[in-house]
Amino acid sequence: MKTRNWFLNTALAVAVFVTLAVFLVLRTFLPRVILPQADIPNMVLLCLAVLVLDFYLAPGAKRCYICVAVSGLVCFGLLPLCAGYALGIQALWMGLRGMAVYTVTVWLYDAILDRISTGPKSPLAPVLSALCLFLASQGMMGM
Repeated sequence: MKTRNWFLNTALAVAVFVTLAVFLVLRTFLPRVILPQADIPNMVLLCLAVLVLDFYLAPGAKRCYICVAVSGLVCFGLLPLCAGYALGIQALWMGLRGMAVYTVTVWLYDAILDRISTGPKSPLAPVLSALCLFLASQGMMGM
């Protein structure tokens, strides 16, 4: 079976694009709706959703962490700039923060899954690992 090595980066780009498209539609037609901020727990939540999808839809794919970092920079920096969500230097800082968050999240999630043996008896282990990482990111934001 052919491995899908680029599925993770493509899925992140699609997820960020869909999220920004929803924000753009909400800002256009419902201007009084309060949109969530692009803070670290929300970025981690988006990254973990993509990682769980990657685990189930592209099993055995190899990771290139340099490509993961570049993909995080482009997805969290360039796409919000194009959507008008962040402008100028704010888009650059959002891209750098997104690159760091995405790379660390992928590395931690891969490390957790390497330690856990996920056989047919534990199909929800990746989801529970993602949930624990999300709660840990929320706890770190409170510090």
